[in-house]
Formats: sequence, C-alpha cells, structure tokens
Amino acid sequence: MKVAWLTHHVPRGRSEDWLLPGGVGGAEMTDAAMIRQAPAGIDVQVIGPGEWRQAFDFDRVIITGTDLLPDEALIGLGEVKPVVWVHHEQFPTEARRTLFEHADPFITMSQAHSELEARRFGVLSEWCHGHIDLPELEGERTEEALWAARQHAQKGLLPARRWAREKGFYLTELSNVDRSIVLQAMTEHEWFVFLPQGFDSCPRTLIEAEAYGCKIHTNGYAGRRDAGDFWEVMAAQAPKFWSYL
Repeated sequence: MKVAWLTHHVPRGRSEDWLLPGGVGGAEMTDAAMIRQAPAGIDVQVIGPGEWRQAFDFDRVIITGTDLLPDEALIGLGEVKPVVWVHHEQFPTEARRTLFEHADPFITMSQAHSELEARRFGVLSEWCHGHIDLPELEGERTEEALWAARQHAQKGLLPARRWAREKGFYLTELSNVDRSIVLQAMTEHEWFVFLPQGFDSCPRTLIEAEAYGCKIHTNGYAGRRDAGDFWEVMAAQAPKFWSYL
C-alpha cells in the first residue's frame, strides 16, 4: 500500500538529531516517530502542502498538518476520505470543517483535544497520543524542578518560575538544546513543570517526563495521556493508529 503523508511537520533533508525544544518540536517528532512505526507493506512518502495534488495518486492519504493547505485542498482531499490526525488546536473555517467531516477517521491527540475540536467543529474524533522512542537513561535525582520548552509566552516560563519560587524549588530552564540533554535532565529532577498559557493538545514533554519518573505539575490547558499503566497505554498508540488504514 502506497501512503501519502501530507504535512508541513516533517522537515525533509535534515538530521534526525533534532532539538527539543528548538526548531523542531513535538509535532515534528510525533510524525517522524509514527512513520518509523509503519507496518511492513506500507510505503509512506512524505509530501508537503504545496504538493497536495500528488496525494490523489496514492492508495491512502494521511494528513497531519492543515495549517498551510488552501481551502481548495481541504475540500478536495475530503473526497478521498483521508486519515486526518491533527496535532494542535485548529483554526475554525468551513473548509477545515468539511475535511474533518469527511475524514476516515478524524483523529486528535488526546481526549481533551477531541472535546475541544468537537465543540468547535461539531465533529467527533478518535484520539492518538503518538509513538515515543525513549533511550534507557539513568540519573541521580535531586529535589529540583525542570522546565523545558521553546522561548514562547505560550510555554509558560514565567508561571513556572513563580510556582518554583513559591514551592522553594530551584528551577532548571532548558531551551534550544539537544533533545538528549532534556531527556537526561528529566532523570535528574523531581518535578517537571509545564504551565501553558493556551490549549496544548497533548504535550510530548509531559509524556517523556512521566516516563523518566518526574512528578508533573501542569494546568488545565494541557491535554494528558489516557489513564492506565503508562507503558501499556503508550505501546498501544502506534498499532491503534495504523489500524485506521
């Protein structure tokens, strides 16, 4: 089966030694990780927004980035009933609603994300947190807090600083560093703090921090993984996604 993966999230021609946080973030790594999990017999080709017409030449179409697609593409691609897996809060337009209504299926990142888009577009969705590859790491844990994100007001650095100061924790702040440094730091801090200032569908760093044993302090803007055993929940994500084809 030939599958077109239509998105602006996967940077082609770049090293996979990506930065987190940095120029490539959670959405990009979520796409790349899921593509690597494609079952045998599924040939995935990534195409960009400007190449959307090529998608009609494939057996199936997966769309994970709608931001840069014109209305003509959003409406036209609905005719092939693509898998549509959106990674963040979607801007409401009638063309986007049409795509979501025709998707087979429409997928969001978490239950909270599903509920938000249902209120906005009137379309119910499945949800999938994505697949995460994590190296085995060990660290000497200290009673300190960690914040790691892009330098953007949405990522809540100032609220994180206030929370840490009120609790008496030293706050390590990481931005624009290699992902391996962030993951290692998660093994060395008691708390991971993330206080987004707007909706965040299912923050990848919260899942990673939980995997490495951090206590999580966040707010109601952050979508969370499904309840249940961490490893069982996360192991089920890729098989669930690929079963939609």
